[in-house]
Amino acid sequence: MANFGKTVVGVASCALLLGACGPLPEGEEFDDSVPGEAEVLDDSQSEEPRRLEAQALAGDLGSAISSPVATYPTTCTASNQWATTCRSGASRDVAYIWKVPETATYTFSTRGSNFDTIMEIRNYKATSEVLKCNDDSSIGTTSAMSLTLIKGYQLLIIVEGYQGACGNVLLHITKR
Repeated sequence: MANFGKTVVGVASCALLLGACGPLPEGEEFDDSVPGEAEVLDDSQSEEPRRLEAQALAGDLGSAISSPVATYPTTCTASNQWATTCRSGASRDVAYIWKVPETATYTFSTRGSNFDTIMEIRNYKATSEVLKCNDDSSIGTTSAMSLTLIKGYQLLIIVEGYQGACGNVLLHITKR
């Protein structure tokens, strides 16, 4: 009778895993993640990794460099996942993951976005570590900054609006 309970649990688990989604593609393993969430490691006081809402994660840019490297249609429908350290922190935001392709100085900008932006760059593997934050650059309501970075370092680039502003994001990453 003890084996019957294990069999029922095993069959139920298998049915749950295969459910409406079907079996995993060959070579992939089930990772126990919750659909709609991505895990971001955080070295803050908490022992639990911080969960990054998929709605706030606009994408993984790999090591792309371009002007613009990414666009986001509107932050007006995003969540307010992050509180930036250089202003507001109370606006809807989007975030990108970016990996440094080679040791160099890079410029990050929201030039051309149609709203007053705030941009903050954090260490992706320790999201409480803020590398730099900018509310307004010398060219108006655009956020811009330069950082000298080491190849392979992963960043979390957060873009939000100043005091509730929202709109279309243009993110530029260029090598100096």
